Amino acid sequence: MVKKEYNQNIGFKFAKNRRQFDEYRQRRQSEQKIQEVTFREAYQQLLSTDEIDKVFSVIGAGKEATVLLAQESKTKDLVCAKVFRYFTSTIRRRLQGTKHITQVGMASITAKQEYWNLVELYNSKIPVPKPRYLLKNILIMDFINSQENKYQPAPLLCDIDISFYDDPEDILYESIDILAKMFLDAKFIHGDYSDHNLMVAEKGLVTMDVSQSVLYNEKTFINTPRRIKIDKAVALLKIDLNNLINSFKKYRITIDSEAVCQEIVSDLPEKLQNFLKESKKINPLSHYTPERYVSKENYRGNSVSKLTGKKYQKKKR
Repeated sequence: MVKKEYNQNIGFKFAKNRRQFDEYRQRRQSEQKIQEVTFREAYQQLLSTDEIDKVFSVIGAGKEATVLLAQESKTKDLVCAKVFRYFTSTIRRRLQGTKHITQVGMASITAKQEYWNLVELYNSKIPVPKPRYLLKNILIMDFINSQENKYQPAPLLCDIDISFYDDPEDILYESIDILAKMFLDAKFIHGDYSDHNLMVAEKGLVTMDVSQSVLYNEKTFINTPRRIKIDKAVALLKIDLNNLINSFKKYRITIDSEAVCQEIVSDLPEKLQNFLKESKKINPLSHYTPERYVSKENYRGNSVSKLTGKKYQKKKR
């Protein structure tokens, strides 16, 4: 059974302060060199277990992992196997702040972190791939296929021209709604939210790549190994919103990211809102009073989210 407790900030604290561990780095270099995980090695590692009986192909390669399409032995379901690599910028940065963890161990920690983040998000009914289990540095989760071919992954939002949709603005509002539900319902900050981490599935958008996602504290205003302060969470929420909204500018679709952020934060408990006002990390919420539940038919220039019924105000051109 995989232990749920883990430190999401492991290695980052000291690496941020640029603390060097020359003694431990030299000790690592003197040890036997660790080779990167190749497709053949990941293929053999998957087949060596009783869980997987077939590996079809590589369906994705990101900055931290290689993604394979496989088949489970018992259920014969198609699954997604995300193999975390040993030598990535994130893992190297984390290793600078540790003294007892190897590249292999850090890759396993990163896989465990994404697994439990997916568990929390899936239980909060956020549209993410359902996590299944871990095989050291390999995360097994549900495969989100395209509508045309069950062996092809659902396309990324960045690879689709939404200008052919009847109302392409609805895609933006649905993307914002997922981010808002993560923040309010699951108490999560995505940390890398954009059209590159959104899949267009048959039932709607699905977000992914949540290894860097982190919880925020809703009861206290301090940092812990597993949660960050609420004011820092709001600052990261703004970054996620800006990254998402900027990706829609090529379609000439714009929206006021500051107003959307205030709209989302306004649904936080009063205790958290008061703390945010005092910290002066964001503008006082009283400066923005959104008009809620205004339909697109009777108010031109605004749109209502289909999932939550919220209205997000467009930025004037």
